[in-house]
Order: sequence, then C-alpha cells, then structure tokens
Amino acid sequence: MEIEATHAGLAGARRVGRRGLLAAGLGGASASLLPVLLGRAAATTPDDSTPDENTTTTAPPKRPSEADVALLGAAQQVELTMVALYDDAIAGVTGWSDEDAVVMVAFREAHEDSAVAISALLGRQAPNARSESLYSALAPSFVGGRDDVVAKAWEAESAAVATHGELLGSLQGFNGATLIAAIQMAEARHCTVLADLLGTDDTALLLVDDEADPLEVNG
Repeated sequence: MEIEATHAGLAGARRVGRRGLLAAGLGGASASLLPVLLGRAAATTPDDSTPDENTTTTAPPKRPSEADVALLGAAQQVELTMVALYDDAIAGVTGWSDEDAVVMVAFREAHEDSAVAISALLGRQAPNARSESLYSALAPSFVGGRDDVVAKAWEAESAAVATHGELLGSLQGFNGATLIAAIQMAEARHCTVLADLLGTDDTALLLVDDEADPLEVNG
C-alpha cells in the first residue's frame, strides 16, 4: 500500500498491530515531553541573538553557550535530514503494511517535533534546514525494498542516537542538554521498533547499537 506523510496516512491504516501500537506509544511519549521542553526553551531564550553565558560554580548555565549553539544547530540538521529521509521512504516504497505505515509516519513526525523543539531553544540562530551532505549520503538507501529501507532506517536511527550521545558530552547549557537527552531516548526506542519490524530476536539489536558511528553534518 502507498501512504502519505500526513495524519491521513494514520487514518487510512485500518488495522494496527502490536508494532504499530508500540510506535504510536513511543511517539506519544516523546511528544508529551517536547511541549514541556519547548515551553521551557521559549521561556529562557533571550530576545536578542546572544546567548546568556552567566555561570556559577555550583550549577551549569541554563541557556546555550556560544559553542552549544553550533552543536544544537547540527543536531537540528540531523533531525530535519531524518524527516526528509522518512518522507522519501514513505513515498518511494510500495508494499507497506498498515502497521509499517503507522511506524514510518510516527517516526517522521517525531523527528519533525524534535527539530521544532530545537528551533524554539535557538530562536533566530537555528539553521532550520537539513544537512544536504548527510541527506545526499543516506537518501539512496531510503528508496527500495521494504526490508532494506527498514534496515537502513534502523542504522540511521542508531547513528542519530550515537550523535546525540556525543553531543551530550560537549553541551554546557542545561536546557540544551535536557532536550537532546529526551530526543536521544526517544530515538533509541525507535531502534527497538524498527528491529522488531525486521523480525529480529537479537537483544542487542532490539535495544540499540551503542557502537554506531555518529553522523557527520557538513552543511
């Protein structure tokens, strides 16, 4: 069946299996965190484009430092690249089952929500664009047979988890680190659903590949 990356795609799924319900539940858990984090970001983002770098000896700064802005911008580009890749998969793969449709649309929208939350934190400093180099490298793998695309989606999600884990070791501001940690947690769960779609019973794959290489964002 062919699906569209809209809520209509969800409405068109007549029967949703265990994996589809799991994907919807994980998407809901992620979405339930993002409004809180987005509101917190909006409340602390300064009116001008210069981040507040006031620090104390007992607690990290809340707002992103100048270095954080670049790191968070790269994270947003990863999220928007994933949105574009899921769009390609949704449009370019035939034979999706109803539960496949729920998973692909839910994950596409989860990445978009993450990008919006990062934009709220960064304000005018957010790039609000995908990484063209990263998209060009991954896009050919997101069009093809159903199993191949799901496997590539699992690999991309694992790499996104590794990327956000690396960012957490460098971020200074509390708000940015909290947001990236929430996004990383949600995307680790994406890996579980995608591995299950492939029918694997390998516990390591069902959890997440914690040895995946981080994604490189070069514009």
